[in-house]
Order: sequence, then structure tokens, then C-alpha cells
Amino acid sequence: MTADSLNSADTKPTVMTRFTHLLRGGFVLAMAGSLALAGCNSTEEGVKEAASGVGDAAKSAATATGQAALAPAVNPVLDLLKKGQAEVATGNMGAAAATIGGFKGLWEKAGPVIQPLAGDKWPAIETAANMLISTFAGGTLSAADATSAISGLTGPLAALIGK
Repeated sequence: MTADSLNSADTKPTVMTRFTHLLRGGFVLAMAGSLALAGCNSTEEGVKEAASGVGDAAKSAATATGQAALAPAVNPVLDLLKKGQAEVATGNMGAAAATIGGFKGLWEKAGPVIQPLAGDKWPAIETAANMLISTFAGGTLSAADATSAISGLTGPLAALIGK
């Protein structure tokens, strides 16, 4: 293009071409901005998901640690309850009463260890333990009452350590 052609009527296509380039450039910038914002939103979601995953991992680790800490206190209690339940199942109520008779002393040692780690499950566990003691402390013992009292404590304790 020469200087003469700039002053002629051919300037309109050049202006129009410049306008078109500006328009296209603006459109490209707008699209790039949209993609960048979408990327930020995606990144934000990724960070949220990662944080959630870390929180879940921490909860799982805490649960596993709590279960490991409880096992030495809970397992002897569960063993005693299983032995007592086996004796009830064979109909030997005298042996079951003698076995569960040792529960109170064992529970006095295990209960204080279990309580702080049991959290909101403690009231139900404590109630079941007291029910077991009172059921076996009574006079005549039925197999149904003995089974109910034993399983009433076995279930929550086993769940506490993930069994």
C-alpha cells in the first residue's frame, strides 16, 4: 500500500479489516477469559475434593487408632461374654452364671479405659453392662434373659473395635 492509496477510497476496507481484527481479538480474549474462569472453578472444586479426602483419611486414621487403643481393654470382655454365651447355648446356666460372675471385676478395670474412647456410644455401653450385671445377679436365670443381656453388651463393644 502506498501513501496515495491510504488517502483514496480504498481506506474503508482497511478500516473495516482493522475493526474486524479488533472484534475477533476481543472475542478471542472473551473466550480465553471464560476458559480461565472455568479453570479456576474446576481448580477450586479440585481443592475442595482433595480437602474432603484428607478429612476422610484423618477420620479413618483416628477410628483405626481408637480401635487399636480399645482392643486390649475390650477383647478380654468380649472373650468372657463369648464364653458365657457358649455356656448358655449348651444349657449350662450354672457355668454361665459363674463365668459372667467375673464380669464385674473385669468391667471395673476395662470400663474406665473404654469410656473416654467410646464417645457418644458410652451411655448405651454402660447401660448394657449394668443390665448384664443385674441380670446375672438375680436369682433364677432364664436362657433368653441371659442371651439378651450378653448380646446387649457384645454388639456395641464389638462395633466399637470394628468386629
